[in-house]
Amino acid sequence: MTAWLRGFWLLMLLALTLPASAQNAVLRGRVLDAETHQPIPNAQVGVAGNRLGTSTNDDGRFVLGIPPAYAHERLTVALLGYRSYAQALPPLPGPELLIELSLSPAALGEVQVTGSVEGIVREAVARIPRNYATRPTQLTGFYRESDNDTLGRPRYLVEGLLTVYKPGYQQPADDGDVQIRQVRRVDLRPASQAVRVDWAGGPLIAQYGDFVHRRAQFIDPKQMRYYQYRLGPGSSYAGRPVYVVEFAPRAGSRRADYTGRMYIDQGSYAFLGAEWRFTAGGLARSPKRATARRLRVAYQPYAGRWHLKTVWWQTRARPPIGPVINFFGEFLTTAIDTAGIVRPGYLEKTQENDVFLRTTVAYDSAFWAGQTTLLPSAALRQASLDQARQQRADSLFRAGQPRVASDGSATAPGTPATPESRLMRLMGRFSYGATAGTWPLAVAAAGLGVDFAPAGSTFRLHGEATTRPQDFVLRTGLAYQLDMSKSLALSVATQQVYRQFAGNGWQLGLRYQRNLRPKHRPLFARAGLAYAHQTVARDLGIFDNPDDGLRVAGTLLDARRLSARVQTLTSALLPTLGLGLELSHRYQLTAEVAYLLPLRTRSQLEFAEESGFYFTRRTAALDLSAEGVAVRADNQPITRLPWQLQPWLVQVGLLYRVR
Repeated sequence: MTAWLRGFWLLMLLALTLPASAQNAVLRGRVLDAETHQPIPNAQVGVAGNRLGTSTNDDGRFVLGIPPAYAHERLTVALLGYRSYAQALPPLPGPELLIELSLSPAALGEVQVTGSVEGIVREAVARIPRNYATRPTQLTGFYRESDNDTLGRPRYLVEGLLTVYKPGYQQPADDGDVQIRQVRRVDLRPASQAVRVDWAGGPLIAQYGDFVHRRAQFIDPKQMRYYQYRLGPGSSYAGRPVYVVEFAPRAGSRRADYTGRMYIDQGSYAFLGAEWRFTAGGLARSPKRATARRLRVAYQPYAGRWHLKTVWWQTRARPPIGPVINFFGEFLTTAIDTAGIVRPGYLEKTQENDVFLRTTVAYDSAFWAGQTTLLPSAALRQASLDQARQQRADSLFRAGQPRVASDGSATAPGTPATPESRLMRLMGRFSYGATAGTWPLAVAAAGLGVDFAPAGSTFRLHGEATTRPQDFVLRTGLAYQLDMSKSLALSVATQQVYRQFAGNGWQLGLRYQRNLRPKHRPLFARAGLAYAHQTVARDLGIFDNPDDGLRVAGTLLDARRLSARVQTLTSALLPTLGLGLELSHRYQLTAEVAYLLPLRTRSQLEFAEESGFYFTRRTAALDLSAEGVAVRADNQPITRLPWQLQPWLVQVGLLYRVR
């Protein structure tokens, strides 16, 4: 094993287990049940009135970096159902602090309910502006996510420091924004894994899990009719009695998405937390289809108001391809700021379709030394270490000296990229979408008559159609774009025309774009040049074909029924100018103006088979000047049809980037 590789994994292991800096004193502790002496997970640990805090892991342990300014503050530990614990901070550094919490049950008979249980919930909702922040706040928090295999071992582990902007709780329609400050990660999936399904929007659980701010369905007064509420066994939190309200779908209701319980303070009617899972109907209606989904959320007091403390989220899903997803995510608030709040701009904030695993923020072990993180459990650390060792061994066996890829993962030098990785890089450059627009078309009113009598055949065509004066045709189409570089892209498009005409076409070209607002929501100037081929046709009808050997322009048309139409075919160069506005990291709204430079235009009579297997039907076309073809407009012979494409085109589109 090279010294570089040993150093890399040593830094990773230290970052996972020793999140304290030289400037901050390290407080280590373990929280146990005073009666059973078993570890207590998810206990809330706070210092200086919860200005700093963390939570205990599955082993009941926590690590907290204490700045010198907080050395004489008080340490508090609280959890629903236990008496709160408080003491002055011990001298630091020091040995691991052992804390035992005693149960503080409140018998159900002691809880006085003056109204219905649903009335308790409604009262708690009514008091949200009184109990929660009404001005914007900023949470600094630690986030972790992983995707575990069927044995519970992580396929990858990613952790990050987030800042979460939260508007006042009286504004449930505005979720706020999440900004990623720093990350560390280890991807333990084998390079040979053909399909990798990455979870998007993970850090946004700091928004989606905040059921009080979002007015989740089970506390939304407009949707409470779908639920039944009952009082569960009583408990306490931080020495205060709480109502334990259990909720489930009302009998016969198919609109309730959740079942679980919530904890409401008896004195202030503040929501202190909740835990719930999705019902079968809720899973079917959720944006990301899953087979199971559970959440656990808790709040903490600070400066006279309650703020989000922790969100724990677990989802199991079976994608159409690839292994079963066992997604796990958790967010922990480590600091709260209520003054000088600045909402992050478009470029800084995380979006729903962003994949945290593919973040471009660089790994920096020194940065993590000064941050408070959520200590992983011993089982999680061991599982990630075991898989990391196996991955290192496989890499060393295959190629000897490892190297670090651009995404931070360890690979062997000289080892070619897997087909999957090349495909993913290619897909990251690919966009597709839909377009709609108009194409000016000068049309004269005329009555058309078309006769066709091929020599030596019994087939005869006599078709008639009329044209109405018209200024433009409507166009819709599909657009595809492959980025060749940051500014240059290959574009392909197809389109169809409508109104009294039919027809289709395609374009192939190059497009250049430049961001006009690099520090804000991107607005791109777009310029392109394409080769275009467009058909505009007028139907004549469907006709019987008695000739099994009919040939048109050398093509055998032996179907019993043939359709006929007259059309113009235009080949042209198409320079374009336009703008593209990024709606999100994956969607871009475009608007373009183009100018048609015709290279060639032909007027034709086209036939198409209308019977037989669809994919084997044949078509054939003749120029209007061909032998046997006679075309009239208002009973006057013509060789050019009475419509003509005009040069200016306008269209709008919506592009979706695959990755």
